[in-house]
Amino acid sequence: MKNKAVRIIAILLVICIAGAAGFFFGRAQGVTQGTKEAGQQLSDLQDLNRQSIANLQVTDGPIYVIGHRSPDSDTICSAIAYARLLQLLGYDARAAANGVPNNESKYILNLAGAEAPPILEDASGKNIFLVDHSEYLQATEGLTDANLVGIIDHHGIGSVTTGQQVLYDARPIGATATIIWLTYLNYGLDIDKQTATLLLGAVLSDTGNLTGSTVTEADRKAVPALAKLAGIDDVDALYDVLHRESLSYDGMTDMEILFLDYKEYEAGGVRFGIGLLNSIDEPTSRELSARMKAVLPEGFKTRDVDLMYASVGIRENGEKIDYIVPADEYSDAVFRDAFPDYDDYDGTAYIFRTPGLGRKSLFVPGLTDYLLAHPRE
Repeated sequence: MKNKAVRIIAILLVICIAGAAGFFFGRAQGVTQGTKEAGQQLSDLQDLNRQSIANLQVTDGPIYVIGHRSPDSDTICSAIAYARLLQLLGYDARAAANGVPNNESKYILNLAGAEAPPILEDASGKNIFLVDHSEYLQATEGLTDANLVGIIDHHGIGSVTTGQQVLYDARPIGATATIIWLTYLNYGLDIDKQTATLLLGAVLSDTGNLTGSTVTEADRKAVPALAKLAGIDDVDALYDVLHRESLSYDGMTDMEILFLDYKEYEAGGVRFGIGLLNSIDEPTSRELSARMKAVLPEGFKTRDVDLMYASVGIRENGEKIDYIVPADEYSDAVFRDAFPDYDDYDGTAYIFRTPGLGRKSLFVPGLTDYLLAHPRE
C-alpha cells in the first residue's frame, strides 16, 4: 500500500513538472515571438520614416544644410550631422556655414576631428536645408531665390515660407541637435563617433549642460546616449571646457563680440536685433554691459533694424542672470514697456535675475508679443 502511494505521488510530480516545463517553454516561446514582432514593428516604422522623405523637392545640384548667421555650436554641429544623415539616405548633401565658428564651436570640431563647414555666401538657385532657424533675417543671402528643401528647428515659426512641400520638423526642445539625434533613431541610422561628439557638444552648449528652461526629457536622454557613442566619460568636465571657451573673447574687438552671437527678428512691422554675450559673474557682466553700451550706437547704424540690444547672460551654479543693454532711446522705451518687471536697473543695463530673460525662451517671444500688440504706425 505504501509503495503504491509513493508511485502515485511520483507520477503526479512528473505530471506537474512536465506541465510546468510546458508552461514555461510556451511562455518563453511567446516572449520570443513577441520580441520578434516588436522588433519587426520597430524596423517597419523606421523604414516608413525613411520612406516618408523620399519626395524631397530637390533640383539639380547638392543640398546645402546650413544654419543661421553668427553661428553657434548648435547651428554648426547640426548642419554637419544632418548633412551626414541625408547622405546615409542617398542624397548628395553638404554642410555649409553662415559665418566663422566661435571659439567653443572650434573646440568641439577639433575634439571630433571634423572640419569647419565652408561658408556659403549666396543661396540663390541652390537646394537649401535650414537648421536651427527659419528666419530670412538670420539666413544667408539669396534664400528667397533658393529652393527650400526643409527646416529642422527648435525656435518659434519664423518668416521663411515656400509654396512647395518641404520637410519641416520644429519642436519645443532644448537643442536642434537633439531633434537630429532623435531623427537618426527614428530612421534606424547608426551614429558614428565623430557625429556623436558633434551632437553631444551642441546639446551641452545650447542647453547649458541641461540647465536651460527649454530642456526636455529628450535632451536629458540624448546626452548620456551620445556620450557613450562618443567615448566621453565625464560630460560635466567637457561642458566646463566648452563653457570656458564660450566665455573667451580673446583677440576680438568689442564690435566683433557684439555680433558674435547676434540674431535679427521682425514683428509688427518692427525689425530688432539681439546680440548675446556670456559672462561668468556680475562684475564681468557690468564690465561687458558698459563696453557694449559704448559700441551699440555704432553697431546699430550698420544693421537695418529699428531696435537693438545686447544681452549679457550669466549661467553659473544654478543662477540665471541677464543684463539687457538697449542701443538707443527708442529701444529703451520699447523694452521698458514690454518688460516692466525687471529686477534692477544700474544706469546701463536692465537686470533680470533667475529665471533671467533668455533670448530664445523669454526675450524674443515677449518682445514679439508686445510688438504685435503695439504695431509701429
